[in-house]
Amino acid sequence: MESRNGLILKRDTLDGRVWRSTLPGMWAWLIQRVSAALILFFLALHLFLPYRRPLQFLLLLVVALHGSLGIRVFLIDLGAEVKTQRALFVASLILAALGLIWVWSYLPLGE
Repeated sequence: MESRNGLILKRDTLDGRVWRSTLPGMWAWLIQRVSAALILFFLALHLFLPYRRPLQFLLLLVVALHGSLGIRVFLIDLGAEVKTQRALFVASLILAALGLIWVWSYLPLGE
């Protein structure tokens, strides 16, 4: 990427300060995109290897994470303030964990 004066802009990705300064909204976006790809991968595996508990758990984990981050995006689209990005990100992770625990413990998913 070049700037207006012809200088090349670089970001040193090995520097830990670069990653700490990344905003929660960007992390949420990245996690949601990765979880979408993982859903496709685990779903394909699930079609070929049905009723494997570790695979069912991973698929459920990724779907819960992706869905809770989708609710976060929906709330932002409805007008949630940008100041609440960090709180919404943490709340969506907690929602995913609670949903995973609830579904995994109460639904008969096969032994």
